[in-house]
Amino acid sequence: MNNYNLPTRAEYQRTHKKQKKHFYKKWWFWSIIIIILLTGGGLTGMKMTSMGPFSQSSSQKTTKKKSSTKKNTKKKSGVTIPQYSGIYLNAESGTPMETVQQILGKPSSTSTTTQGDTKTEINTWNNIKNGQLGSNMKVSFTNGHAVSKSITGVKVNREQKLGLDAYSSIQNGQSEDAIFTNLGRPNNYNETIASGKDVKEYTYSSGVKGNTGANFIVTLTDGTVSGKSQTGIK
Repeated sequence: MNNYNLPTRAEYQRTHKKQKKHFYKKWWFWSIIIIILLTGGGLTGMKMTSMGPFSQSSSQKTTKKKSSTKKNTKKKSGVTIPQYSGIYLNAESGTPMETVQQILGKPSSTSTTTQGDTKTEINTWNNIKNGQLGSNMKVSFTNGHAVSKSITGVKVNREQKLGLDAYSSIQNGQSEDAIFTNLGRPNNYNETIASGKDVKEYTYSSGVKGNTGANFIVTLTDGTVSGKSQTGIK
């Protein structure tokens, strides 16, 4: 039988006092772990917020994209009848050429003539909204002010064709509104200032009964019908 001497209580305590506790059993170790976890979670949350779909940078990109899309989709539609009607004719105070070009854009072509001290420039625009092939608008400027204008080849859809009955209904003294109400809008517009009077000619060429090229023209002076003419109507 082996004779083993068991350590006394005092010797046992001295031995275990010298042994150090493992670091993972220390209170400060777990405190550090908790702080790291909390800090890491906060940083992760911040990162997710900054990279999320509602972040400031994402919102700015979306806004810029939308604005650029609007710019790309914004296109000129062409010269319209209201724009044509808005040009005031007068040798001294008519709409300035610079204003017309600012509204309608650069003309497709220009031509200039000079007679004495009078300079006349004709601007032509080919981009007519709802215009037929070859449609255009012309504005003549004398010394920089609009004095005449015309627009041709406007498409008009008519419910009924215009024949001799419609032409015969045109009477001198009728107003412009009455003509538009009874006959609809014309295909060609022409307006000038002659001897201080406003003279307009409206040409009806689409939806007209008759031979090929059949049409009729209504002339108005200072807002009322003063004459008419027709070609090939049946």
